[in-house]
Amino acid sequence: MGYKKLDEVMELLNDELDGFNKALIKLEKMTKNIDGIKIRPDTTQIEYLLKEHLNSQENQTSRLWESVHDLKGQIAKARLVPKVQLWLHYTIWIVSLFLIGYLAFKVSQINDIQERAFSEGEQRTISNLKEYFDQYPEQYNSYRAWVMEKDSVPNRK
Repeated sequence: MGYKKLDEVMELLNDELDGFNKALIKLEKMTKNIDGIKIRPDTTQIEYLLKEHLNSQENQTSRLWESVHDLKGQIAKARLVPKVQLWLHYTIWIVSLFLIGYLAFKVSQINDIQERAFSEGEQRTISNLKEYFDQYPEQYNSYRAWVMEKDSVPNRK
């Protein structure tokens, strides 16, 4: 009994070894066929795709830089108050300051102007009275009498 099973196992092993040998022979034939085949690595399509991708990335990068540059320009030009309005505001302030200075200077000279006007008015009045009294001497005499009378009466205030 023991030999029978051993014979069966040996037979199975022998069949497996024959199958293995056949597979090896087949593999050797295939490797001979493969050795005769020469494969040239062709990367032109990959290089073309890479170049195309690189060009598109460069275009996108240049457009982004242009956008950033335009944005910087717009930000530099953007102000809360436009330039014209700012210059108008400064001009109004300067004109106002000059006007205030001029008016302050004129107000400070008002006393001089009043004194000059008073003395000119006094001189004109005196010359007008002289002309009047020269034309009407009897009026001058009555005026002199009135002045004398006024000077003799004491002030009662």
